[in-house]
Amino acid sequence: MKRRRMNQVPLFSSAGELANMLVTSNLIEAAWAKIPELQRGQSALPSSVQTMVDHPTPKCTIVVFAPSPDSTQDALSQGGDLVPYPKFDFLCTKGCPSVSINRAALTLFTPLYDHLSGLKDELNKREGQLIITGQSLGGSIASLFTLFLLSSMDKESKCRPICITFGSPLIGNFGLQHSHWNSFFLHLVSDKDPLPTLFLPSGRSAPTSSHSQATAYKPFGTYLLCSELGCACFDDPDFIFKFLTVASSEVAGGLQVVVDYGEILRNLKYRAICKGPRLVGERLTDPFSAGIVMELKTIGIDPAKHNIDIGRMEKDARDLTWKTNKASEAKKLNDRKINMVWLEWYRKKAEDVKKDYYDCFRNERFNIEAKIQWHMEDLTTYWEDMVAEAERKPQKEGASFRTGWLQAGTTYRRMVEPLDIAVFYKDGGRDYINSERSQHYKLLEQWYEEAAKPPTSEELDSKKQKVSVLLTEDSCFWAHVEEAILSCKSLTNANSTPELRESSWNNLVKFGEYVMEQIENYAVSPEIFLKDSCFMTWWGEYKVYIASPSNPCSLRFIQFIDFMKTGRYGVYGRSEVP
Repeated sequence: MKRRRMNQVPLFSSAGELANMLVTSNLIEAAWAKIPELQRGQSALPSSVQTMVDHPTPKCTIVVFAPSPDSTQDALSQGGDLVPYPKFDFLCTKGCPSVSINRAALTLFTPLYDHLSGLKDELNKREGQLIITGQSLGGSIASLFTLFLLSSMDKESKCRPICITFGSPLIGNFGLQHSHWNSFFLHLVSDKDPLPTLFLPSGRSAPTSSHSQATAYKPFGTYLLCSELGCACFDDPDFIFKFLTVASSEVAGGLQVVVDYGEILRNLKYRAICKGPRLVGERLTDPFSAGIVMELKTIGIDPAKHNIDIGRMEKDARDLTWKTNKASEAKKLNDRKINMVWLEWYRKKAEDVKKDYYDCFRNERFNIEAKIQWHMEDLTTYWEDMVAEAERKPQKEGASFRTGWLQAGTTYRRMVEPLDIAVFYKDGGRDYINSERSQHYKLLEQWYEEAAKPPTSEELDSKKQKVSVLLTEDSCFWAHVEEAILSCKSLTNANSTPELRESSWNNLVKFGEYVMEQIENYAVSPEIFLKDSCFMTWWGEYKVYIASPSNPCSLRFIQFIDFMKTGRYGVYGRSEVP
């Protein structure tokens, strides 16, 4: 028999096995045990929401939230509307610029904010396991507090939370569905519990919750869905929403039903240990599909009756498995080094023949440019995906993500974009920066500038010593050169209008100022001054028009002209001061 490789997509769905593993662990049981304990003591305490911080072991902390029955009813009477809450704007992304939270949950959470800010600071100092939990609206508060806590944690934090809720309603819209933070949430939901389906379009929604508002709710995190037959884990938000909608139409008894999740956990644990029968009820040739059908029936969903697309669920499950088994982001970035080595080799090859990197590629000097372009495209595909992923992340996580990859992204941009510019202008393009530049280049440059600090005199001196081996910092430098060449042509063209000539002259003055600024900051590579480079070709044409300029010029432009005419560019990057 062939041995299955570790990264091969499995033949069977594992949602049921994962659920059984969870219910037989002590994690969920430990979280649930503290909820009844806190609820029993509520009558003697005046606060509308009780909070308990328990330390069952030195390396484990459990935080429990339990609103009183009266405060729960008061909050639910506020309705199921989704409302913006500025304190959660850290979840906003470019794709989802606003985040809305359930009004009932906010009614309970907002008065606790100052107290929870202090608790957050205390928990950030702890090490070990941290469990945050609650039932029904207590679970909603637990979810909001966990998000609040995650927003203040950095990657080096030694106490990462897991939020476990029991029968908690949905609390927000699409803005909560964030892949990195989804993994911190586990929601247990029984098909007999009316509260998780409260704000869905079922006829039982709170009176102020419109149908459009109800359908705007989105699940986030992993859901452990339970029925009398067993349980299964799912994290597909569309399927979870479908399950909750089905349960919403079938659950009986109204909000007066109180579900004992302790009893449910004991029954599920017994079933998992005893391995009771799990029947599909129909014959399916594909074991993966059979596994999905079996898991759906385990949680009380009949695929045929409830119009469940098994094919889509199977595809999503296989895709998720494939993505999970892909190499880590660090490994993928490391793999891109092979592409970068090829570009470095090409740059060295140009240097060996005393030609600049940009012009060698533009003029296809070595007849291997097609292979270099293949490596460029591979790198571009990777970085476009990385930038898009950073854009999708909430503000804090996105900023942290960008910082981690910014140096590699900046090197990529400075190596590859000049070659994209070469292709663009060789094909007759004009105005690359405004008409053609890719958004991912713009964002990489923007993030670099946001993170950069003005260089100190010591750092500037260090750049001067190393400038001969540094890349030109502005990855659009050669686009500016190409536009300057086009402006020179406009000056010599007899058909150019006086207005066009004046505009071209002004553009060239600005270009000279720009180049001088780059030189003063040691931000350009000395290769731009090599013989026959595009830049030196431009200079050869341009100096004809500046023997006695009649147009007004800035001091920096005059400094640039003097720098070039006196030949000081020949010692640029050496120990002499230009």
